[in-house]
Amino acid sequence: MAILLDGSTIVAAADTADLNHAAARAYLERVDEPLLVGALTLAEIDHLFQRELGSAATLALLDSIASGALRVVQPTDADLARAGELLAAAAEHRPRLADALLVAAALRLGIRRVATFDRRPIAVLAPRGPRGERPFDLEP
Repeated sequence: MAILLDGSTIVAAADTADLNHAAARAYLERVDEPLLVGALTLAEIDHLFQRELGSAATLALLDSIASGALRVVQPTDADLARAGELLAAAAEHRPRLADALLVAAALRLGIRRVATFDRRPIAVLAPRGPRGERPFDLEP
């Protein structure tokens, strides 16, 4: 099964000054499943990379995609509609579109494992099951 990566995991792995750097690197080195990243998440990552690390970090990210180490998940029309529903349902928490699209894509693809150091947005947006359970295992 695949793992969907939030931008916080990728940024932490790339930025040696990030408090979660060692944990992110260790996590990404030990997982053996396909790694996925949302298309909108790429824009978030690029923004942070350009501000904190420079263009070399973005180029390394693109190399990871070109080599197949990361696969990009494009949002579908259904993902966009589902993201809108998720954003509306959690409006009081002011969630971001990129997080809502990550949750929508994970639900569509049947992905349970989401790698994030920013757990709150994913937890807020993830719908609860019939017994109150959440659909995702938030890692690392």
